[in-house]
Amino acid sequence: MSVFTYELKKIMLFQKGLLYIIAFLLISTLWLVVADTPQDSAMEQYRNEYEWYLEKVEGACTDEAAAFLEQEAAAIAEANSTRRDLLEQYYSGAITEEQYEQKSAALDAISENENGFEVVYQQYLYVCENKDNHYFLQTNGWSGLFSNSTLDFPLFLVVLLLATAVFCSEYSCQMDALILTSKEGLKSTRYKLLIIVHSVLSLCLLTALIRYAFFAIKYGLPCGDYPIQSIADFGTSMKELSLLEGYIAITALRCLGYVSFSVLLLLASVLVKKYALTVLLGSVTTLVPYIGLSATTLCRLPIPLAFMLGTDYLSGSIKASDPLTGEEIVVFQEVSSYELPVLIVVSVLISLLAVLWLLMRNKNRWQDIGGKSKQYCAAALCLAITLLFTGCSDGDATSISFNAASTGSANEYEVICDQATQAYYLKNNTTGVTLDLVRSPLFGVFSGEDSVKGYYMDYPDLYYTISETESHINRVGTYNSSFTKVSVVKLNLETFKEEIIFEKITDSGRSLLGIEYEVGDTWGFLQHHHSFFVNESSIFFVCNDGITEVNQKTGIPQKLDIRTSENIAFDGRYFYYIGNRSVLTKYDTQLGSTIPLDGVITYDFCVDGQSIYYISMTDGYRVYQCSLDGESCKMVADIIALDVSCDETSIYIIHKGTGEQVVIEK
Repeated sequence: MSVFTYELKKIMLFQKGLLYIIAFLLISTLWLVVADTPQDSAMEQYRNEYEWYLEKVEGACTDEAAAFLEQEAAAIAEANSTRRDLLEQYYSGAITEEQYEQKSAALDAISENENGFEVVYQQYLYVCENKDNHYFLQTNGWSGLFSNSTLDFPLFLVVLLLATAVFCSEYSCQMDALILTSKEGLKSTRYKLLIIVHSVLSLCLLTALIRYAFFAIKYGLPCGDYPIQSIADFGTSMKELSLLEGYIAITALRCLGYVSFSVLLLLASVLVKKYALTVLLGSVTTLVPYIGLSATTLCRLPIPLAFMLGTDYLSGSIKASDPLTGEEIVVFQEVSSYELPVLIVVSVLISLLAVLWLLMRNKNRWQDIGGKSKQYCAAALCLAITLLFTGCSDGDATSISFNAASTGSANEYEVICDQATQAYYLKNNTTGVTLDLVRSPLFGVFSGEDSVKGYYMDYPDLYYTISETESHINRVGTYNSSFTKVSVVKLNLETFKEEIIFEKITDSGRSLLGIEYEVGDTWGFLQHHHSFFVNESSIFFVCNDGITEVNQKTGIPQKLDIRTSENIAFDGRYFYYIGNRSVLTKYDTQLGSTIPLDGVITYDFCVDGQSIYYISMTDGYRVYQCSLDGESCKMVADIIALDVSCDETSIYIIHKGTGEQVVIEK
């Protein structure tokens, strides 16, 4: 058996290198398939409509394309306004149903692709920022492909385990002296280096190919020759690269980073001679800079970590508002085309010196090491990374009732808002005592952007969401990042115990621990929600453009096909909203089915868990009551109503003529 064959067999079989590689490929691919979400969910949800418009404007933004989009926007806006007027005329009896259908048919033809147009129009606004290098194209595939700007932990772990075991296994059984004094000792070291470098390089390239194939199949990767600035993440970049050239460049940088990392790990293993200590050293020297240094500083250090991340080298300068002073600051300084080659050369030289030292070494010191250290350490690290990937859940949620038209009170407690300061307070109507809703003394101290986004009561619990903007400042006084953290808080009104049931950073490339897998606008909707509600399995966030469901166990968001942001009620399983033609609609969260309540035509309603109270557009805007399935409708107030709300005991009606509130006991 040749020396090369022996070393290959030892590394891949005896040291379980092949097992680590197979496990990495499976975990990495599975994680990519399961965790991936489109950067722009609407682009996928309304793909056909979007592509219909994209075909007309794809590429550079011409005057003809801009004029077409502006005209289409005006036409759709006018059609929607006219449709609302027609609906009002129809329900007031001014026009017949036949007349309504005839006139609305022409309007439907204008706005049938409205959803797709909204997507392409948002892209148009971005393209207008720089028409020279911002092009129209289907961006989800490329955005997903470039989104891996964080550390690839499975790849990091497998390289760590592969490289560390090469020399440490020889020190553990004291075979190093025999190998180095043998005739083939130097050749053995060369082959070890060759096998590790080749394996790491192959893993990096294979990972890049898997990601490319995945996004090409799932979303498509069209127009690879378009400027890289067509993707918003690189919008301010000064580098003249196409999308395909950009991905090749990033892949090459990551290959350099992981190969350099593996070589330095081999050097460290020879110096410390202990498996566990080498693993710890490799982990600490990588993770500490990853968490503690700003991207600007990290990208200007000739260390493997910077190249292992890769994407930031192609990004442009990023500016943000200082949360303390309000001044505009640079949170990331672009790496110039002159700096990058210097960093690459220095990194290559460091790696070559490490290789040269490994080949020239002629002196060894040996220490005993426990034979099972490797297995214990690998198991611990695998367990840790698994926990990071899977997360955990603490307990089952309870069924909560939500009513956007409720009075915002429960029993003796009431939530009030100071309109001048937008501060929220919790008032005890029995004692008259008023407390801050958010009890943390640090809330709003460091940022004027901290705010309460929504709340609702289900006595004895009060649920509310807060948005907090934070800036991380490292030990040298530079900004790492600014991010917005949105939290859902559960407050028990009897014990005043608080519990955070959901928390997410919405606009940062890394979390508090330096790990963040969602990038782009995946969680951007959290910053724009104005209400929310919860059932046993999910949290529903109501935004201006609809409702997004977040599964509490998986943490995966999904935008529901419900285009409403107005009055919404929820009873733990079903939620109610005003659908097409002002028909009250019922949605089953378990089955995903939609049920229109054809007999209920309204523009305002409320639900108390047993009945629906609504303003009837077919009976002069009087207040009616019906069952939760829309049956047994009856008038409860012969009043021309502007608004209706309810609580457990009463119905509250705002008279349309006088503006006075009328209270009716149930």
